[in-house]
Amino acid sequence: MDTVSRSQSSDFEKRIEAFRQIPLEPIDYCTRWVKANPNKGYRKSCINSLVKATGLSSQTIKNWGTNFTRRPQNLPHLLRQLDLLNQFIELVKTGQITLPPNFPQQ
Repeated sequence: MDTVSRSQSSDFEKRIEAFRQIPLEPIDYCTRWVKANPNKGYRKSCINSLVKATGLSSQTIKNWGTNFTRRPQNLPHLLRQLDLLNQFIELVKTGQITLPPNFPQQ
């Protein structure tokens, strides 16, 4: 790998790592990833998305309050990781990146 490629890769890795460290609050995660469902209220859809993302019960998430201010301290860091994974999935779905042949199938 030449110096220019290493430099670009290093810059890219630094940018990703810096972004990875920025917490993402539950309300912001929902704003980014929850589509409005006319058959359900937005809050219910948001809670369902957080249930799927965290593995916690809907009652636990409801107990965090209206704007999720009583959420666990580490949750924004978990949600940032899930946000990055969701972005990666979107890139694969749109064909902007291709999974390698040895990528796990299950």
